[in-house]
Order: sequence, then structure tokens, then C-alpha cells
Amino acid sequence: MFNELIFSHEPPTIHDAYAGGGVYLPNHMSWPCSADGTPLTHLASFPGSWFSDELMDKTYWVSVFVPYVSGEVGHYRKLRASNGGSEAVVLGYIRASDERNEASDKILDCGKILLSENSDSDDDENLASKLDGVDAWLQAPISSNIGRRRVSIYGGDLDVALPRNKGILSDGMGYLFLSENFSEKAIAENGRFFLQLG
Repeated sequence: MFNELIFSHEPPTIHDAYAGGGVYLPNHMSWPCSADGTPLTHLASFPGSWFSDELMDKTYWVSVFVPYVSGEVGHYRKLRASNGGSEAVVLGYIRASDERNEASDKILDCGKILLSENSDSDDDENLASKLDGVDAWLQAPISSNIGRRRVSIYGGDLDVALPRNKGILSDGMGYLFLSENFSEKAIAENGRFFLQLG
């Protein structure tokens, strides 16, 4: 049994995790940029309550930003694990009331991500999109000094939510790592995101 992520092209409600679109980043937080200063693209946002019961009644969110140019694949290399990091940025924050989208290459589609309890067994060959559960790597195991893997995203599942931007993760797996005390880092990077291709 495991918690599977179900991706949909349906618009998310205010409480739903979602892929694409903009982000409700507070105005005092800078939009994340690549090393060369290019504004990154929002990939996905998750309510903090997915990761900690202590955040059940809070408006704490975690968002993943990636280097991305529509129709190109150069970001695959930038998302691979290298020296414990990648060029993706993971931010934690208290959700603001207004949406921002300052990406150089915006993903206009915005699809919801739901959690569903899957009764199948979970193991290290289960490459489903999931929250926590057993680590399943497409390549060698990833280790990061910032924490542990909390979310796995299969690229084909992401395509369901973002049909006009298919192939962002190819047919690979995206892995979101969060630090153990991620919720205490409300205005800073609090995780890592990596891509492995099969």
C-alpha cells in the first residue's frame, strides 16, 4: 500500500497540490533564478500538510522551480544530481493571496495533483508517482545532504496535468527531497529536486 499521486488537467482548488501555472509566493520573496539570472519555471506546488501533520491547519507550501525552455531538452542535464544538488530550486513559504508567475518560459497549463491510497504493494521497483513510500530509482540511488526523498513524479503522469508542455521530465522520474526541518525554513531553500532518465 502507498500514497499515489494522481495528476489531472482539472483546475486545482486553493487546497490542491498542482503542476504548472503560477505560485502564491509572498511579495518579500524573490522569484528564484538560475545561476545566470534567468527566472526559473514553476513545476509543482505541494501543501506542507502532505509532509507534516503539524502543518495541517497552516498555509505553508513547498514549490519546485526548474530551468526550462519549451520544446527544448537542455534542462534534463541541469536537473541531474551533481555533487548533491541540481539547478532546480525548492522553496518553502506561507502562501500569499496573489499569484505570481515571473518565469522566463511560463507553463500556462495548471493541473491538480491529488493523493490516493493505492492498495498495491510498494517496493523498490514501484516507479509510480508517490508520496514517501519505498525509494525506487531509475538509476543509482540519489543521496543529498539536505534531507530525504519525499515525492517521486513519473514524467508521463506529469504530462496528464500539463498537456501543452509534455516531456518536461521526459519518461523519467523527478525526485523531491526535503530537509528534516523544512517547515522552519519559510523564506529559504528547503529541499532539492532531481531528474533521472531511464
